[in-house]
Parts: sequence; structure tokens; C-alpha cells
Amino acid sequence: MKKLALCAVLVFLASMVVPAIGLYETSDVVEPSVPAGHAGEPVSPVRIRFPADPVPDGDAAIVVPRSTMPVIVPQDRSFVASVRLDGMPSGWTASLETAYDPVVTEQRLTVTDTVFNDTTGCWDVEAQIPASLPSDLYNLTVEVECQGEIYDLSVPRAISVVGGYEEQFSFVHLTDFHIGDPRGFKENFRETLGWKAARKSIREINLLQPDFVVITGDLVFGQLYPFEYAFEYRTCYDILQQFDVPTYLVPGNHDGYIQTGQDGLRFWERFFGPLYYSFDYGDIHFAGVNSYDWPTRSRHAVSYVAFNWGGHVQEEQMAWITDDLDRHGEGFSAVMLHHNPLWETVNDSLLGNGYLGREELLSVIDRHGVDACFAGHVHYDDVTVRNSTAFVTTTTVSSGTSGDAYWGYRLVSMDNGSLANVNYTSRFQSIPLYRLNCSYTANDGSTETVEASVENNLDMPVQAYLQFYVPAGDYRVDNGTIVMQRAANGVLHLVVTADVDAMTTATATVHPA
Repeated sequence: MKKLALCAVLVFLASMVVPAIGLYETSDVVEPSVPAGHAGEPVSPVRIRFPADPVPDGDAAIVVPRSTMPVIVPQDRSFVASVRLDGMPSGWTASLETAYDPVVTEQRLTVTDTVFNDTTGCWDVEAQIPASLPSDLYNLTVEVECQGEIYDLSVPRAISVVGGYEEQFSFVHLTDFHIGDPRGFKENFRETLGWKAARKSIREINLLQPDFVVITGDLVFGQLYPFEYAFEYRTCYDILQQFDVPTYLVPGNHDGYIQTGQDGLRFWERFFGPLYYSFDYGDIHFAGVNSYDWPTRSRHAVSYVAFNWGGHVQEEQMAWITDDLDRHGEGFSAVMLHHNPLWETVNDSLLGNGYLGREELLSVIDRHGVDACFAGHVHYDDVTVRNSTAFVTTTTVSSGTSGDAYWGYRLVSMDNGSLANVNYTSRFQSIPLYRLNCSYTANDGSTETVEASVENNLDMPVQAYLQFYVPAGDYRVDNGTIVMQRAANGVLHLVVTADVDAMTTATATVHPA
């Protein structure tokens, strides 16, 4: 422990004196630390709040956090994992491992508390993040003994460790991912094949490195051929793992149809988790809403024909949303959902059903002073302010559009607990897809000199986050700044930021010092 403390001090001093050295270097396994005390009132653990285990009769599993609703937790702070387990457990352990990274950092955690939660039907396992653990996105593993069996439960990309919650930060609003949707063919046939557009959006967002991403529904299509949900959900889940920033999802209508005996929302619960929930980034609160909350009989579809594809929020969920916003109290709050509650969706039903629960949801938003509402569904951009609430709708990333709409995503800037910017260059606009490109020379840890070229065809400057893998050693960078480094198994991982002006191409080169 003394060695770790000494290393932390030396790294801190080095980062202040020579920024190019980086912020952290580690290899192999980091030892657990003792939870630090806090002055005054104890700090609550970071957690995902959700109504109940969506699959109470399922196998033992970590219900939350998970890759589709992770926790963002500062160093030297604890978080809660909700675990489905039938029986009386003992011997809880927890550990982290960097997500999908060739240079792996592992961390054993101290489990500080376990209690059964009667509301969710899960075991709440509280674990402490050491102060020395580098900021990154981690897979979570929980091991426990129950009724003579050892359970080794893991979820990818579930824990985002940060140095602290920033006053100035950004997130991306992405929506209408539509894996399996053929309507993108009329926009760009080549880029729709193999879901290239969806994958490209992930690469661009990874390059920008927002603090997190919210995706507001229609992740899949579910309206083309029999039994397609089994394929689309698995494919979508795998594609989403390419994000190297935290991602949060809520369902849309295409995610929840009932076709040929397959219920899309049951697939959602299996792959993505609870249908509605909430999370926090410090004092910033997000409530994730399922706006396709129709009764089972109203979600049926026959091939391309769905009977209802508009919005619906039932009373049970409405009560939970109200309680969740009550608990948050003061500070910035946002609602993320698929169907914008400003707009009636009676035309999105063959039976003439309107957006049930819409007016009550708007009333809840008004009463709680919700600052922003992020939605999708319509495949175009819009920003409308009503009673001091910004209702932000973003275009699709890969499906059909109309008029002057285009494929894109929205970069949202926050400053001191308020929305600073939601537009690209003009009112309403999101960032057009296919305007950011990045390429590397050999970047597999075998070459000492690696060059990255960033082509920025946007009408705004960007700060690109570049990932370099080189043999272990001392390095410097031309036209960039090393902001993190770590080594394992003879390979050094460097994260470099590079500023790229609008409509230009910039090159950053890592080479031996």
C-alpha cells in the first residue's frame, strides 16, 4: 500500500511538471484499498434505481449495473450492484477489469455491505472504488457462494470510474439505431449493409469521448420477418459493446412489438435490462422512460403492419417516474424516452389510439421542473422549449429520413448544472454522420512509431481522443497531448488528445522519446 501511495504521488507530480508523461501507469493487478472516510455526512453509494428485477425467475445474474445502464462512480467512492440470486449467499467478492482493452488493468474491490432489497427482489452489493484506480470503463465480476455452489457473475462495460464529476461535461444523444431496418437502403445502400452506419456512429462518438451516451429507443426493427428479434437483439448487443464510453438505453416502439410469438420487450429485458430506470452523474439526474408501455394486447404486429406504434405510459410507470423525480429534488433533471410528449401520436395507430399518458407525463415534467427531455421516433431534428423545459428530438443514425433530415447524433454540452448547447451549427441541428474519420498506421503494440490522421469535415473544431498501442518504453507525441498511459505484458497504451480545426486534417505521431 505504501508503494501504491508513493506511486500515486510521483505520478501526480509528473503530470503537473511534464504533461506528456501522462496521468497514470499500471500493470498487472492493483491491490484493493481500504475505503476512505468522509467528513460530515456519509456519501451515498452510486447506483442505478429501477422498479424491480425484470426476470425474477431467471438464472443468477447482475441485474444492474450493466453495459446499457452503467454507474459512473468517482475514485474513492462506492457503488451498488443489484444481483439476482435465489438462496442465502455468503463470501461476496467483486472485481473490475478494463473493458475490451488489449492492455488490461484488473482491480479487486472491497465489498463493504450486502443486503436483500425487498423492492427490487435483488441482493444489493456495495463495493468500494480505490482512490488509485485509473479512470476507465470496466467490466464487473461478482463472485458468491450460495447453497453449496460458487457463482461467477460478470457484466461488460458496467462501471465507469472517473476522477470526479465535472461542472463542464458533455454527452451524446443518439436515437433510432434500427439494427435490421431496411429503410436505410434508400438513404445509402452500401452503408446500410452490415449496419455500417450504426457502427460508424460509434467510432465517431468514441473519437469525441463524451462523458456518456443516451440512446432513446428503436435499437432494433422487429417488423420484417418471423423470429427476427432473436437475431436483431443479439446483433445490436454485440455492436453496442464497441462503445468505449458509458451508454444508457430506453426502448422504442420497434423494440417492443409482439410478432410470431416473440415479445420484443422480453428480449429487451434479457439483453438490456429493466424497461425504465434512473441514473445520476453527480447532481445531474436522468430518468429513463419506456414510452412504448402499451398493454400486451396492443403491441401486436403482423410483419410490416403494427397496430400501435405511438406513445403510451401506464399508471404504474407514471407513479414510479413521479416518485423518482420526487427523490431527486433540486438540481438539473432530464427525462429520456422515445416518443416526445409534446406531440400527439394518434396518427401512429391503425386503431386511432392517441399518446396515452402524454398529458399526465407533461404535468409531471412541469411540476418537477424537469430541465430537458430527450426523444427520437420521428427521424428528424427539433428543439422546442416549453415552460422552461427543452424538448430535444434528434434524427436517426441509420434509418429512413424525409425532407432535409440526415443521419446524425447530437453532442450536448453542460456547464454548471445547465444546458450550454444542444445544436451543431444552427438551431435544431445535430452533427451529421460521416464527417469525422480517423486512421492509424500499424497500431497493435508491435511498432514504436505510430501515426494517427484525423479528418474533420465538420463546421466546428473537435478534440479527438486517440488510442495508441506501442511496445513498453518512454514516448512523446507530436501534435497532441498524452492524457493517460498504462502498460501490461510489454505493451503500452497511450491516450492522446489532438485538437483538429474545422474542415481540416490533423496528424498526431507517437514515437520514442
